[in-house]
Amino acid sequence: LVFDPCGVDPDLAFMASLQAALKIGVQAVFDVEDSELAVVSLPDANRRSSLLLFEASEGGAGVLRHLAERADALPQVASVALELCHYNLTPGGIVDLRRAPNAREDCEAACYDCLLSYTNQPDHDLVDRTLIRDYLAALSGAAVATSPVEASRDEHLEALTRQCQSDLERQWLGDVASRGLRLPDRAQVGLDGTRPDFVYDDAHIAIYIDGPHHDYPHRAQRDADAVAALLDRGWLSLRFADPADWEQIFAANPGTFGRPGR
Repeated sequence: LVFDPCGVDPDLAFMASLQAALKIGVQAVFDVEDSELAVVSLPDANRRSSLLLFEASEGGAGVLRHLAERADALPQVASVALELCHYNLTPGGIVDLRRAPNAREDCEAACYDCLLSYTNQPDHDLVDRTLIRDYLAALSGAAVATSPVEASRDEHLEALTRQCQSDLERQWLGDVASRGLRLPDRAQVGLDGTRPDFVYDDAHIAIYIDGPHHDYPHRAQRDADAVAALLDRGWLSLRFADPADWEQIFAANPGTFGRPGR
């Protein structure tokens, strides 16, 4: 996972501090051991503009997927990292606690209770918790909006909307977007003689937005035949009819849609 901070001056000290903070935040939130997660600077240690996070243990625990897809994961990591840096975020502002609980001395820039560790020894002269205080505070109130393609979420949503063939499809897509759920990968895809309105390629889920005409017996039989044909190819189908039922369907399928982000 590549993390590219925006709206800040990514000098060496800031990036070294942020690198350490994201590492301790992810490890704390997802209960990951220090040896299981690695964070390195890109393009190199002398020119730091981005951070590369990867799971160092074989197989991994899948935490980076949560960071990319769960709307609350990255803000939670930032919030925990801020606390570990001896700050308390209150409605009235950021309070500097200056030390970890039970610590005997104040932490001026960094200590082994916050950003310092054996693995980041080369950065000890750079790491400074005060440099990332405001950025972590802002990040803790952010929301993650994912896109299944290289285009931004807004651009991908616009492209999908243009392919919608009914107002009900546009309504469904708008509902997915407004809830902060995962957008489908493609729209109006031909699959084995049927054409789902949307598909989630990685999960092999076909989405059908059914208007009133799907209630007729002959159409219902065609729909059933399409579901069976897709199932033979390893695809599952989800059908959305009455908008009053959509929220329940979203909630019952978090593996496809994720969880609401707002």
